[in-house]
Amino acid sequence: MSAGDLGAGALRAALFLALWGTGAAVYAAWRRDARALSSARVSAAVAFALVVVAALSMMFALATHDFSILYVAENNARETPLLYSLAGLWAALEGSILLWTAILAGATAFVAIRGTAVLPRLGTTALAVLFAMLSFFLLLVTTPAADPFVRLALAPDNGNGPNPLLQNHPLMALHPPLLYLGYVLAAVPFAYAIASLILGEGGDRWLVATRHFALVSWALLGVGIVAGAWWSYAVLGWGGYWAWDPVENAAIMPWLTATAYLHSVMVEEKRRLLRTWNISLVVATFALTILGTFLTRSGVVNSVHSFTQSAIGPLLLGYLTAILVLSVGLLLWRSPQLRDAGPVGAPLSREAIFLFQNVVFMAATLTVLLGTLYPLVAEAISGAQLSIGGPYFDRVEIPLALALLFLMGIGPQLPWHGASRATLERQFTAPAVAAAVGAVAALLTGTTAVAAVLTYALAAFVVATVVQEFARGARARRALHGETGMTAFANLFRRNGRRYGGYVVHLGIVLVALAVATSQARTVDAERTLAPGETLAVAGYEVRLEGVRSVVEPQRDSVVADLVISGNGASDRLHPALVAYPNSPAAVGAPGIGAGLRDDLYTILAAYDQRSLSWATIRIRVIPLVSWLWLGGLVIGLGAVIAALPAPRRRPARMPVIEAPAPAD
Repeated sequence: MSAGDLGAGALRAALFLALWGTGAAVYAAWRRDARALSSARVSAAVAFALVVVAALSMMFALATHDFSILYVAENNARETPLLYSLAGLWAALEGSILLWTAILAGATAFVAIRGTAVLPRLGTTALAVLFAMLSFFLLLVTTPAADPFVRLALAPDNGNGPNPLLQNHPLMALHPPLLYLGYVLAAVPFAYAIASLILGEGGDRWLVATRHFALVSWALLGVGIVAGAWWSYAVLGWGGYWAWDPVENAAIMPWLTATAYLHSVMVEEKRRLLRTWNISLVVATFALTILGTFLTRSGVVNSVHSFTQSAIGPLLLGYLTAILVLSVGLLLWRSPQLRDAGPVGAPLSREAIFLFQNVVFMAATLTVLLGTLYPLVAEAISGAQLSIGGPYFDRVEIPLALALLFLMGIGPQLPWHGASRATLERQFTAPAVAAAVGAVAALLTGTTAVAAVLTYALAAFVVATVVQEFARGARARRALHGETGMTAFANLFRRNGRRYGGYVVHLGIVLVALAVATSQARTVDAERTLAPGETLAVAGYEVRLEGVRSVVEPQRDSVVADLVISGNGASDRLHPALVAYPNSPAAVGAPGIGAGLRDDLYTILAAYDQRSLSWATIRIRVIPLVSWLWLGGLVIGLGAVIAALPAPRRRPARMPVIEAPAPAD
């Protein structure tokens, strides 16, 4: 049996089990039937194993160049290195849907085994929802819409090879899986929210059951977005990292709504408020992941990230419509049971700030959604081809981002219910001074753009609030437990990781904000045609062209410019190139990047003498603090890990032993 036959058979068997599991889970939830639940659990575990077998079969076919499978022939070649051959699993539509299905099957199996044991009826109903979703995706990969194992009658000697942009940087092996994990794991909170509405539960049990899934999904999606920005920066050769591309927008929108949810959920847990908000945010997050999948895989947008026109678009659009109709219908039906326990507190209270944050996050999401979909709607109605680019998004999103930074600094400093004037003075004196220092620091370093100066001020404000919170927590532990130094800080993370991990995430957001503001405001550009031995000076750096050479490799041919960098304490060699792949009509730029914490020297080979390699046109960008963007993504991920760590179990207090009085003589 070939890998293709094994994979196709495994998917069809998994589809049968998913359909069976859907019925078994529905019956188990309805009748509280233990045998039906056991059957659903077994179906979930075996279906997951079968989908993993299918994914491994595809990876084996890619690694062994089995060109009898159409997907392998279109997305692989004998010259393709092993890493990019394996990454071919998610390099095109059918393989990416297979990976999506494998992750969803894993989440379904986890809920079947763990979720139904902790909250039997709620977990079983959520399991039925997940099984229904899994059945839909298995139907996609077992029908012509997205079948990855379609066979060719006559296998070619060699394949077309992957898209050139997907085989010239190792980040291709990291960025898409992170996004898929973030997208798919959002299905678990959605399934529990729908289950809660179906059962008419007005409490917060579903919040507790899905807290870690929501956090992990948000973190993976956020780190995946940063990794995608890094990929764009390192691969596309344009010197930027975010272009407000429709598919980039499709990734950022669910991250925004998920961020709002993670803040809003604390209000429901603490004050029993914002219940409708929370379910709506979970639904919006999941719906936006499906919208992003539709935009990426339907071919309705042109993007370096998207796939070609396919039959899967109408199916995904119908799936999205069904999700919205079901969710809105259930919300309207159960709205009387979702009433809040009371009014939101004073405007200067923690719950009110979280509500303001929700409003700003939704405004940011809706404006991105409008800018992304309006050209598509206009073309569908009138046939006019419109383009909404960076200026629109910068104009509307930058003020909203600054507002969110401001609220991020205020929220942790305010108590629940409301704050007195004395509390406000005590909490915000030091952060206000820090904000002023940050603004002055921006001006002294040559940053004069208003948005960038405000970013520096608000970043300093947020950092001061985080430091203040850590200092307060450490003082409390010293007073209560006698802990000092690193022991106190370590126990802050151990005992209340959710809170202090969140503060670490705030620091990561600050790094990202500073990187974006500084790199946008203070980048220096230069371009010059050089002969070997000539130099170009830019922003204190001296760039000398040593020569231009051609490099022939099995999977590609390159023309490389060898540059020597000096100045500003730097001493480096960079090698920007133009790379030609057999399946690409044009050469692909591969920038040479000298990375540093202060700035990056980004070099591009724009043109060269094709006859004698006697000159080259070099484009140079000196981009300050851009490396802080990747560092910020790492800090965000670290903070999310800390926040997701389970709190240590409290030992029950030992009852004092009371001795009976001795009997009188």
